[in-house]
Amino acid sequence: MGRKIYLDGNMVPENEARISVFDIGFMYGATVYESLRTFRHKIFKMDEHLARLERSLRYIGLEPGAIIGEVADAVKKVLSANIHLTDKDDDVWMCAQVTPGKGFPHPVLKQTDYRPTIIVFDTNMPYADYVRYYSEGAGIVTTRVRNISPEVIDCRVKHRSRLHFFLAKREAMAQDPDAYAVLMDGNGNISEATGANFFTVSGNKLYTPPEKNILVGISRQTVIGLAGEMNIPVVEKDMNLYDVYNSDEAFLTTSSYCILPISRVNGVKTGAGKPGAVTNKLLDAWSETVGVDIVEQARRFSGI
Repeated sequence: MGRKIYLDGNMVPENEARISVFDIGFMYGATVYESLRTFRHKIFKMDEHLARLERSLRYIGLEPGAIIGEVADAVKKVLSANIHLTDKDDDVWMCAQVTPGKGFPHPVLKQTDYRPTIIVFDTNMPYADYVRYYSEGAGIVTTRVRNISPEVIDCRVKHRSRLHFFLAKREAMAQDPDAYAVLMDGNGNISEATGANFFTVSGNKLYTPPEKNILVGISRQTVIGLAGEMNIPVVEKDMNLYDVYNSDEAFLTTSSYCILPISRVNGVKTGAGKPGAVTNKLLDAWSETVGVDIVEQARRFSGI
């Protein structure tokens, strides 16, 4: 039996899931969502993810009350329906998406059906995409494509209007096929990666862009919390490429890989050109917190 997904109140086989081509999430990219993962088959920081989804729903004009309850229930149903497909020592990545529902099939925003579309699915962790970077560090490319200004869409909203991310990824891959794309803001300061937050380490302090022009990630907040427990100061400040090139270490944070060491930026070696001590200490602390050796799990189940 294959995986099942949750779609508008029903659990359906993944290959049978269908939504209208006139769904506003498809026509306008008007979709808010949350990416989650499990540790030991339990959702990590689900309450924090649901709280952020609630804020995103309110921002796009959807009443979050009933939706949040349905999403929470759907996440549990999907996990329960599919977890037998996952090894007891492995985990899954999950996604919960909400759109305003169907619209009128012309390029004007005219809704006649105000029932939101709710989708929840899970999938295998993409370990093979990043497992080697735990030991050697990944490369990033800062792109000419800039992040969306908070004057256009508030950066605190997790949404699917991400053409700029797609273009940034293509630009980065044209320069370095293995690199991750990092976008800057309109003033030339580091903003965020395509789906991840950015940190540097200098003098045993963590530096990360301020909240004004980034999505405030759950993983970012986890790192800040771990750093506090380890008495590592965290400074939120604007950072340009001069700051990044002169840092001792750098890393990305997101739900899947948690912390990903960076060894080069635009071809320039970062620090020693390999994962640094502070980065590794934070990753070890995260593993200890969740009771899973994050790196070893990725190596074991990567298939490579």
